[in-house]
Amino acid sequence: MPRGPATHVDDPARVGERLKAARLAAGLSQRQLAFSGCGPAYISRIEAGLRVPSLQVIHEFARRLGVAPEYISHGRTPDDDPETPLLQAEVALRLGATDEASNIFEALADKPGPYQVRALAGLGQIAFRAGRVHEAVRRLEQAVALDERRLLRDPAAVDTLARAYASTGALERSVAILDEACEQARSASATVELLRFGVLLANALIDLNQFDRAQPLLVEAIRLADESRDPLTHARVYWAQSRFHILSGEPELAARYARRALAIFERTENDSFSAMVYHLLAYAEVEAGEAAAALEHLERGRELFAATMTPIDDAKFAIEEARALLALRRLKDAARAASRALALMEALDPGDRGRSYVVLAGVFKANGEPERALELYELALELLEEHGRPYVVDAAGQLAQLLEDLGRPLDALQTLKRGLRFQQDLDVAVFGN
Repeated sequence: MPRGPATHVDDPARVGERLKAARLAAGLSQRQLAFSGCGPAYISRIEAGLRVPSLQVIHEFARRLGVAPEYISHGRTPDDDPETPLLQAEVALRLGATDEASNIFEALADKPGPYQVRALAGLGQIAFRAGRVHEAVRRLEQAVALDERRLLRDPAAVDTLARAYASTGALERSVAILDEACEQARSASATVELLRFGVLLANALIDLNQFDRAQPLLVEAIRLADESRDPLTHARVYWAQSRFHILSGEPELAARYARRALAIFERTENDSFSAMVYHLLAYAEVEAGEAAAALEHLERGRELFAATMTPIDDAKFAIEEARALLALRRLKDAARAASRALALMEALDPGDRGRSYVVLAGVFKANGEPERALELYELALELLEEHGRPYVVDAAGQLAQLLEDLGRPLDALQTLKRGLRFQQDLDVAVFGN
């Protein structure tokens, strides 16, 4: 006898939509939401509207996601529950409806109480997505302080705050909060959070050229990823490993790890992360002498970003496009990409901006515009002396060569000495006297 329609839910498709929205708002993957008797594959079928969960399973979902069971089964929540609009805002933020989310968060951000922390964290994440990095830092620092620095309560907020610090050039502050988050995760045996924060911390240390501290974190992350059996976790670790090999001067290994990450991300819904892995892979391909392949990766990355690309992402892609085009000797196209990047340069943090000026100066030098190249090299050197010391020597060498070409040998010599002094200072800081 055929089974009749389920009466404990309104509609299987709507149940699936609400479950997925609540899961995304909680920042969980299907694998992380799974439990004994309800695996990721079954959750996927529920979210697709192909299965109707039992009432017992709905209650377990609700408990794990922090929502009312009635929300999952019928889309109802108690009208007098102040968490209802907050949950709606968090779902809207996950789905990209930032205006709707912002209005709700703003209404709660100035009201002391249990939901103020989440509202401030939401506003901080919206500000960061919009490129308002200093506002993001302010909002997220407020949220962390009000929550008494219990960093495991909202990993997404800590993640965004660390990225915001890095975007302002405050890499040491990024490292400090991620270090603290890792320690809290270890103390609580919170493996998922330890893995997340550990990968972010490794990336921040890589940016500071502290490879000796980054490498053990990556080894630990690989071990935890293997234990978790979560493919997205593996992809993030591969991405961090790829960055490590790029900055260690091993582009072939970097490309290998980036491709591993891409193979996983392309089987998921994580388009923006996939796009940044394409960017990373493009960098590695240029370094490995495969500039044509790099352009293909960059084009694919832009397609994945679509309307969600921020000015920071746009600038980074334009810089890599300029590098690839220069390597292919498509000089006019490279100059156009460089000009686009220059228009977006203020979105980058000072260290990235300094390194980018070196790249773009090389483009203009190759296009027969030495004065413009000279200006960019000088800007790069000023920024890198303060925010990117490991890259000063390379910038000084390229500027000195241009000055030599322009018939200014004394200025070239002074520039080389300037770079050498910074290298000596850096050696002392790293290795001691």
